[in-house]
Amino acid sequence: MTELLTAALLVVLVLVVNRWEFSLGVLVLGVLPAVLFSGRARRIGLALALVTGPLLISSLLLHGLFFPEGERILLDLGIARVSVEGLVFAAVLGVRTSVFAGVLLTTAMTLDIAELLATMTHRGWNRKLVFVIGSAVGLIPHVALRGQQITRAQQARGFVVGRGPFTRLRGLLAVTTPLVIGLLVDASERNHMLEARGFSATVARTSYVPDSDTAGQRVFRRLLVLGVGLCCAVWLIVTVPG
Repeated sequence: MTELLTAALLVVLVLVVNRWEFSLGVLVLGVLPAVLFSGRARRIGLALALVTGPLLISSLLLHGLFFPEGERILLDLGIARVSVEGLVFAAVLGVRTSVFAGVLLTTAMTLDIAELLATMTHRGWNRKLVFVIGSAVGLIPHVALRGQQITRAQQARGFVVGRGPFTRLRGLLAVTTPLVIGLLVDASERNHMLEARGFSATVARTSYVPDSDTAGQRVFRRLLVLGVGLCCAVWLIVTVPG
């Protein structure tokens, strides 16, 4: 619970401050050390590259080549112009995107889902909200594991991905298609199983997993929310004109 709240508040703080210096500081001093010392640096790094890579490339192409406010032109290509302002905007947007993706992916791939759901249940949270949060947080590791299983199954059947772009695209489709279909089937089956177990009943739920949340962590979370809220309020008062 503490880790999830810290990640959410960090995203809010980056959105409110909205300065590339602050975003870069969070990326270098917060996100990168968290990834390196998470014990899953390779998996998180790969997921981060897969998620942010296409976004960064599209941002560079869109804003670097087609930025109407650009005045300092570096290269004129006719319909497209490479400007300093466009490249700077793309870089700032890329840093913020990397921060958001790094924070959320690191949190999702290091959280103990069972402990999180048990804590929410002991705190008396709405069961549907607990299920939604647990499913959202646990989706990334589940998708990664399912994708790895499908890849190994395809390779066991003799499927080989070559070096050409078309063969790589065919390999991606060979993994993506059964992955998406499998996730949809899992969602349907999970819905039926939940209803069969009385998920929509109004009685109080009982958790057989002990509550690992401590009083110190609860006090820390309250102070963290108060501190971030105070920082955001001061920043908005200082920076917003009028």
